[in-house]
Amino acid sequence: MRTIAEAFGTRRDALRIGGVGLASAAVDGLLPRRISAAPRVTPRGTARNVLFYEINGAISHLESWDFKENAGTPADLRVTEHHKGLYLSEKLFPRFRRQIDQFAILRTLLSHEEVHFRGQTYVQTGRPLNLAFASEIPAIGSVVAMELEPSRRDSDTFPTYMSFNLEKAFPGALSTGFLDPRFSVVDINPELAGQGVSLDEPALRLVEERWRLLEKLRNAQRDRLDGFERRMASYESFYDAAHRLVSDDRWARAFSIDGQDRERYGETDVATSCILARNVLAADAGTRYVHICHPGWDHHKYIWDASKDTNHYKLCGEFDRAFSALVADLASTPSAEDPSRSVLDDTLVVAMSEFGRTPGALNNLEGRDHYNKVFPALFAGAGVRPGVILGETDKDGAQCVRTGWHRKEQPRIENVVSTIYSALGIDWSKKIHDTPSRRTYAYVDELGAPGWIPTDEISSLYG
Repeated sequence: MRTIAEAFGTRRDALRIGGVGLASAAVDGLLPRRISAAPRVTPRGTARNVLFYEINGAISHLESWDFKENAGTPADLRVTEHHKGLYLSEKLFPRFRRQIDQFAILRTLLSHEEVHFRGQTYVQTGRPLNLAFASEIPAIGSVVAMELEPSRRDSDTFPTYMSFNLEKAFPGALSTGFLDPRFSVVDINPELAGQGVSLDEPALRLVEERWRLLEKLRNAQRDRLDGFERRMASYESFYDAAHRLVSDDRWARAFSIDGQDRERYGETDVATSCILARNVLAADAGTRYVHICHPGWDHHKYIWDASKDTNHYKLCGEFDRAFSALVADLASTPSAEDPSRSVLDDTLVVAMSEFGRTPGALNNLEGRDHYNKVFPALFAGAGVRPGVILGETDKDGAQCVRTGWHRKEQPRIENVVSTIYSALGIDWSKKIHDTPSRRTYAYVDELGAPGWIPTDEISSLYG
């Protein structure tokens, strides 16, 4: 039998596995006061949740969602026509072939960026990196957390914004920027989380005893602490949120992984991330924005060499097993709000990289390099039309031929962000005017790298 100290240690692990994000809530921030919005913007509000699956480092679009046979295509992919216009490798995606008909595929995204740190920052924030004021730019999930805070229920103890494995991204899990720290991400380390979280009665009694002691100390020092104003309030907000979280049995259950889950999802970190993301959404305990980071896809060399430690065969296998099981479980789990619907019906699922990989023959190291002119994204759930293909590239997968929406310009990550906000019922045209730098912060910035860009949602995803 474990000692109380050991039990408390495992209880602390409940915070340690996500402690980076929670700890970041203990710094000062700004609660915006002056917000404007454009007229005639009508968010859809079709989603309660968003699940963003980041294929971090960039999958080769040429051998995945926009197959183009070329001099670099391996001979063993066993590519067949899944349905008109969609060719899939039976070797790379044997399971996901059964799920892909639930998705709309957009093939013509264009990125401003072509290096990982900047590209992954772009994915998390919805705008190109500008070092002059990067520190005050919030992550998309933090904006969602701020917007959805009024709808949080008394029973919602889980953070609105959670991520899995974002510490492995080049920029890490980005902060709330100028927004209040209570909108911070809780980034979960899947390796630690896969070991489980123990919440037994001795640990609970000890936590409550120490919480009562902390409350007495805070009350005794109240007059002195009031002079610290917002900074001390941020610390107290962090402690309160952490206490409510570890006292909720749903948190422990969300980190429970059984053998059947392991068999279906796999034994990888991304498998753990997908299982926990499913559990968190099914718990309906307050989390509304989930970001999964699947790192390692940057194959400049030996992309199709199965003898190497990392290659596209290995990574596609991880994706195929974990993501397919996740989508299947979301589709078969009843919504907590409406049992006649599924969690997938309530959730906009987006899967994409920060850019694509170079078309044509492999490079001199038998790999593919970065390519930002066209790359695909997958969308499902929350009213998205299943089984459609939007946009078209040329025979080499190198240039956009047809954009796939109502604009002549290619859609960008900004438009994915607008789509996410719209699905959650958030007006993506909003602007905040009282940032620390006095620069106006647009939820979706119309001033992209090349100048003005359209900031519409991708309405062609819907009927």
